[in-house]
Amino acid sequence: MASPTQTETAELLDRRLPELQAAAQVLKYRPPKGWVSAIRTALGMSGVAFAKLLNVSQPTAYQYEKSEAQGTISLETLSRIAAALEADLVIALVPRKSVAVTLRDRAEKIAREEMRAVVRTMQLEAQEVEAQATREEYEKLVKTLLSSPRKLWR
Repeated sequence: MASPTQTETAELLDRRLPELQAAAQVLKYRPPKGWVSAIRTALGMSGVAFAKLLNVSQPTAYQYEKSEAQGTISLETLSRIAAALEADLVIALVPRKSVAVTLRDRAEKIAREEMRAVVRTMQLEAQEVEAQATREEYEKLVKTLLSSPRKLWR
C-alpha cells in the first residue's frame, strides 16, 4: 500500500480536526500530581503495589510519577506504565487551525513578501501597475505556491 500523499493527509487531518480539537480541550486538564499518580490513587493502589506492578523499586516508581508530572518522563517508560495500569497512552499534535488555512496563510505571506519587492522595484522605475493587475498576480502566485506546498517552507 502506498503512503498517503500530502493532499490526502491534509484532507484527513482537516476532516478529523473538530474531533481532535475537542479531545485536546478535554485532555488539556492535567491532574496536579500527573496522570500516573491520579490513576494509581483512583485505583486505590499504594506506592509499594505500584512499584511491584512495574517490577521496580519504590523510589523508582515514585520518580516515575514525579517525572511524569513534570513532563520529563520518557515515552517508553510512560508506555510501559500505561500498559501496566491497563490504560491507553494518548499523544497527539493537534493543529490549532486546519491544514488548508495554515497553507493558505503561509502562501499569502510569501506572496505578499515577493509582490512587495516587485511592486517597490516597479515604483522606483516609474512602472506602477494597476491595483487590479497586482491583485490578480498576487492571487496567481498564491495559487502557484499552494500547488506545491514544499515551496512554502524554504
